Amino acid sequence: MELTTTRPEPLVVRSSVRVRLGREAAFALFTADATRWWPLASHSVFDAQAASVTFEPWVGGRIIETATDGRTEVWGVISAWDAGRRFESSWHPGLDPSEATRLEVTFSDIPQGGTRVDLLHTGWETRGAEATERAAGYELGWKFVLGRYVAVGDA
Repeated sequence: MELTTTRPEPLVVRSSVRVRLGREAAFALFTADATRWWPLASHSVFDAQAASVTFEPWVGGRIIETATDGRTEVWGVISAWDAGRRFESSWHPGLDPSEATRLEVTFSDIPQGGTRVDLLHTGWETRGAEATERAAGYELGWKFVLGRYVAVGDA
């Protein structure tokens, strides 16, 4: 008798959008001007008290949410930064960094104009038994969040 085990495929959340902006402007809107489009009232740690989200644009920089009263929460730490092209970070809004997942966002020119933005969210094994449920929630969440990004980028 032969026993074969298979390893389940890792959970991956992917989302892609297109914006009319050029690649550099699309990257800048995503990272340097995130407060303009991020739905802070519904997709943040401080909810209605959330005031801004800031990306520190360097490897080791943080993604930080700031509340109206000055409290801050680190959402993740940048592990790769190629301005205008891509960034990678840990991702743990409201959670201990030991529960961080991984986020990679790339920006590619579209030949007929505009930019394709690809988001890859991995590392769900850190969420243990909740991994599948959390990934499914983020799949819906990223569609909503990126929809806001497109609405501002295409305005």
